[in-house]
Amino acid sequence: MSENLLFNVLPRPTFRWLRVNHTQGQVLGATDERANVVINANAGVVTPLINTELVKATFPGVNPTALQNLISTGEAHLITVPANGKEVVIIEVNAAKRIASRFQFHVGDRAELEVLILMTGDAKDTSVETFTEFIIGEEANVVVKKVNLISEELQQIEHRYTKLADRANVEFINIEIGGKENILHFEQDLAGEECELIHDLAYLGDKEQKFDIFMLMSHGGKKSKSDIHTLGALSDVSKKSFRGTLDFLHGATGSEGAEEDTCLLLDPTVKSVSLPLLLCKEDNVVGNHAASAGQLDKTKLFYLMSRGFSEAEAKHIIVESMIRPIIDRIGNEDIEEAALTAVRNKI
Repeated sequence: MSENLLFNVLPRPTFRWLRVNHTQGQVLGATDERANVVINANAGVVTPLINTELVKATFPGVNPTALQNLISTGEAHLITVPANGKEVVIIEVNAAKRIASRFQFHVGDRAELEVLILMTGDAKDTSVETFTEFIIGEEANVVVKKVNLISEELQQIEHRYTKLADRANVEFINIEIGGKENILHFEQDLAGEECELIHDLAYLGDKEQKFDIFMLMSHGGKKSKSDIHTLGALSDVSKKSFRGTLDFLHGATGSEGAEEDTCLLLDPTVKSVSLPLLLCKEDNVVGNHAASAGQLDKTKLFYLMSRGFSEAEAKHIIVESMIRPIIDRIGNEDIEEAALTAVRNKI
C-alpha cells in the first residue's frame, strides 16, 4: 500500500498550522506474504470468524483503508467465552513475515477473560497489523496484556475497539518497546451503566522510533468510569504523539473520566506531542486531563550519583523505575524478564 494515508485523525481538529490533527504515512508490506499467529486456548474457545462485518460499523481504526486491507488480506479468529465462564488466551505473534490478524472476542455475562499478547520477530520493512474487537457482557471482567518486543525494523499497526455492558470491568496493559513505527488506535464505548475501563500504556523510544497513540473513551452509560495513563521515555531522535479524548455523551450522567500523559525527554533532539481532549454533551460529569514532558530530575540524578552510581547508571535506574511497575503486572516471569532486558538494552 504505497499511497499516503492519514492515521489517527483527531475527533475535533485543532488549528491546521499546528500539524497535530493526524499523522501522515504508509502501510509497509501490505501485499507481502503473511505469517499466522499462534493462539493457545482451551478447546472450542477459538473458531474461524465467519461474519467479517465490523462490530461497530463506523469504527475507522488507524485508517479506514488500512483497516479494510487488513480484513480482506488477513486471518480472522473468533474467541468466545460463555456466560459465567473463565478463560485464559495467549496469542503469540512471531513476525518472521508480515502479520495481518483479526481477533473478535465475545465475553458473556459475568465471565472472566485474561488475554496475553506477545509480539516478537525480526522481519524487516514490513508490518505487524492486528485488529481486536471486544464485546464485553454484563458484570464481566477482562484483562488484556500486550508486550511488544518486535524488531525496530518493523512497522506496527494496531486497531482496537471495545464495547462494555452494565458493570463490566476491563483493564488494558500495553508495553511498547519494539517497532520502528508504532501506530496505535484504541476506541472504547462505555455503553453500560457503572462499567469501568482502565488503560495503562508504557513505551520506550530510541534511535528513530515513532509512537503514534490514539485513545478515545466514549461515555454513554450512567456512572461509567475510565482512566488513561500513558508514560514513557524518549532518547536520540525518537518521537511520540498522544491524542487522547474523553467524550461524555447524552445519558452519561454521573460518569468520570481521567487521562494523563507523562513523557521523559532524555535528549534535546526528541519530540513529544500531547493532545488530551475533553468533549461533553451531558451535565454532572467529571473529566480530568493532564500532560507533562520534561528532562530528568537533576535532584534525583544528583542523589543517585552521590551514592556511587555513574550518570549512565543513574539514568538507567530512573527510567526503569518509571516503567517497571507496569511491566511487573504482566504476571509471567519469562516475559517480564524479556521486557526488562529490552528496556535495559535501550536506555
